[in-house]
Amino acid sequence: MQTVSKTVDGVVYYTVRFLNYAGTDLLGTCDVEAGGDATDLAPQPEVIEGMVFNGWNVDITKVMEDMTVRPTYKSESIYYTVNFLNYAGDDYLSTQKVKEGENAVPPSPEKIRGLFFIGWNTSFTDIHEDKTIRPRYREIPPHPVLNFYKKTKGNTSGEFIRSYSAVNACSITAKLDGECTMSFKMLTRKIDSFVDVKCIAELDGLVFNITNVKKSISSGVCYTEMECEHISYILNDDEYKVTAFDMTGTPRQILWALLEGTPFSVGTVDIEKKVTLRVNTEATRRACVMQLLALVKGEIEYYGYAIGIRKHRGNSQTVDIMKTENVKDISYSYNATEQRYSYSVDLYRKGNVDLGDELLLDFKPLSIYRQKRVVGMEWNPFNYNEVSITIGAYIPTINDSLYSVVTSVEDIRNTTAKYTVEFGEIIGNGSFYFTRAYNDRPYFQYQTNDGKTPTVTLTKKSGSAFASYVGASISGVSSSTRTVIAFYCTVPDETEDEEDTD
Repeated sequence: MQTVSKTVDGVVYYTVRFLNYAGTDLLGTCDVEAGGDATDLAPQPEVIEGMVFNGWNVDITKVMEDMTVRPTYKSESIYYTVNFLNYAGDDYLSTQKVKEGENAVPPSPEKIRGLFFIGWNTSFTDIHEDKTIRPRYREIPPHPVLNFYKKTKGNTSGEFIRSYSAVNACSITAKLDGECTMSFKMLTRKIDSFVDVKCIAELDGLVFNITNVKKSISSGVCYTEMECEHISYILNDDEYKVTAFDMTGTPRQILWALLEGTPFSVGTVDIEKKVTLRVNTEATRRACVMQLLALVKGEIEYYGYAIGIRKHRGNSQTVDIMKTENVKDISYSYNATEQRYSYSVDLYRKGNVDLGDELLLDFKPLSIYRQKRVVGMEWNPFNYNEVSITIGAYIPTINDSLYSVVTSVEDIRNTTAKYTVEFGEIIGNGSFYFTRAYNDRPYFQYQTNDGKTPTVTLTKKSGSAFASYVGASISGVSSSTRTVIAFYCTVPDETEDEEDTD
């Protein structure tokens, strides 16, 4: 373009011409002092449906010549409203504006006595319209009923098959660490051809996958025994495997990221402290959830197809179990390796005892006086006289196998770096030394057998504040505290090694 300036009172001005989007019409012109900004003098660009003005095609903030410019546009982001209703349908649990094609984030479902959550009535992924979504619940019968359903492609309970109000034997085992299994036995003629390993079983508000079927004959009668795992165990399947994961956020945010794309919603999460969950080796989704629990010192809670994380499951008010007149038998054992006692108590009835309850066990004939928690339960829903609880200490365990030496890890900025893990175990206070020196500051995670919080101080080579890290010291714990600690370290490259030895 030929530059034609004009001078007024010794000041040089240039002309800026503003065309429409098609370039066929003139929207306006303005004269701008040399080096000046024409932004505030520009005319209003035309409105184009479905498009958003995205500035002019040439920089007009420093005009040094006559210019002809045109507006640029980008596609307008479309948002839809997604409402999640409560069970009654008279209020919203959540209202969200969701960008077209993206996913809504479902809220935690309400807990309703006598019901358990089985999912939402429609999809909340790949949103392309306004939606109102309702929670789905199933009634927990007042008397035990074993219900069977066909399994859907999404690993949820589908078409109803059959129900049984009596079985020959049944046992549900649940533990505070998340283990939950069931086994039952029935006459083969009653169940054969109706139920197999492709079915889902529901009992006492718990949902199970059938994993094993065994048939036997006793006194001329044929029986079928089935073993089941809690539905959350499908997170161990290959389709949900994780190859790398790196996220910092609240436990709820991280749990949502782990459960996205699975049949599960995030249940109640009452821990808010932010943590970082890193996985750099292939692991199951369930192992990642358990690692998150250990990091936040939380306890898993199942509510149908919802998985939550609680600070404390069960009753936090201590109850003297011997005064309830519900104790049938007592036994205890001692694990010398873990230096831990556990107590088994058989009850006359299940009553209100639940996982995580704080109990006082005061039984003088065996010299037992312990205030512990219910860490395990085994019961027969069809015979509430068959109840056994395990009382002891619950300490979540960090799974060190989720970390290994790798050459590249997703979500880590320096993909050429190598990472390794240094493990240590110390009784009481003391020092731990690495197998080599590391230039970058390691990060670490620890676990103690008594729940105490140690002070971990990284140790450097003497002589410089910029020296490499060679170990760590543990302090602030008792002489009997066993601390297991994992340091996640960046291995120096060969150049750094050479510089470090100079």
